[in-house]
Amino acid sequence: MAGAIRKKLAVLLAAAMLAGSFSGCGLLKNTEIVFTTGLSGDQLFKIGKSVCTLPEAMIYVMDYQRQYEGVYGVEMWEHDFGGITFEQYVKDTIVDQLASMKAITLLADDYGVSLTSEEEEKVAQAAEDYYGALDAGQIDYMNLKLEDVKDLYRDHVLSGKVYEEITKDVNTEVSDDEARIITIQQIRLDSPETAQSVKEQLDAGRDFSAVASSYSLDSQITYTFGRGEHDSAYEEAAFALENDQVSDVIETENGYYILKCINNFDQEATEANKVTMVEKRRDELFGNVYDQLVADTPSQFNSRLWNKVHFADWTGELPPDFLEIYEQYLGA
Repeated sequence: MAGAIRKKLAVLLAAAMLAGSFSGCGLLKNTEIVFTTGLSGDQLFKIGKSVCTLPEAMIYVMDYQRQYEGVYGVEMWEHDFGGITFEQYVKDTIVDQLASMKAITLLADDYGVSLTSEEEEKVAQAAEDYYGALDAGQIDYMNLKLEDVKDLYRDHVLSGKVYEEITKDVNTEVSDDEARIITIQQIRLDSPETAQSVKEQLDAGRDFSAVASSYSLDSQITYTFGRGEHDSAYEEAAFALENDQVSDVIETENGYYILKCINNFDQEATEANKVTMVEKRRDELFGNVYDQLVADTPSQFNSRLWNKVHFADWTGELPPDFLEIYEQYLGA
C-alpha cells in the first residue's frame, strides 16, 4: 500500500523533480540559504508562508531509512551515488518532495480548496495512529510532537486536492489511434546497399527473425511502443503496417531500418496508454501553474540544520510506515 501511495504522491511532486533540487537552490528560484538567521528554532525551510520543520522532515528520514536499510543495509549510506554519497542523494530527495508539497499548499486559497471535517477527522486519526506507535526514544530522536504529524498528513491531503482542482477540466478523451501501442520486429543496418540486399532476401521469403539475427546491428529485435517515441519516418512506416506486413527500407539519422509488424493494435496496452496520456496532460497543466508559483515565491533553507542529520545516527527500531498509515486512512 505504501508503494501505491508513494506513486500517487510522486505525481504531485513531479514538477519539483523537473525543476531541480531545492536543497541545491534549484526548486525555488528565489531560495536564500541561511545558517543561523532568517529561520527560527527547528524550521528547516520556508516557502512563502509555508514552513517545514525539522521534526516533519525526520518523519521522512525514518521512512526512507526503513525503505533502504531493509534492502541494502546500513553501510550503503556512504556509497558514491554520482559524485555524492547515497545519504546526500536521499536527503536531497526528501527536501525536494517536502518543499514541493509545501509549495503546492500555498495555492489552496487561490483555488478554494480546504479539508472537509471528515478529512480533518481522518488526519487526526492517522496522526494518532502513527504517533501512538512511537516509543519514547523515537519521539525524542525526531523531537516530534503529535501536531507535527497532523501537519504533515494535512499537507499531503491538501496538496492532492489542489492538484485535482487545478487539473479537473483536462480533456480526458483519447482516441484508440492516438494511444495505439504496437509491436514490431526490426532490422537496423548501416548502409543503403546492405539494407537493399537484406530487403531482397526478405522479399524472396527468408524468415524475418533469422535475417535480423544475421544482419541487424542491434541484438534486440522485437519492440513495443506508442506514438512519439521514434524518428518521424520510422514511426510513420511502423504505424502504417498491418499484421505480418514488412516495410520498405526506412532511412533515419540512426541508420536504415526494415520493420515487420507483429501486432498493430495491442488493446490492453493501448487502454493503459490512454490513462498515461491523460495523466501527462494533467501533469503538464499542473506544471505550468506550479512553475509560475516557483518563480514568484521567495524561500529560505537552513542547510546547517539539515547537515546535522545523518541516517547512521539512529540504530534502534524504526517507526511505522508513515505513508502506509496515510493510505489506510486517507488513500483513494
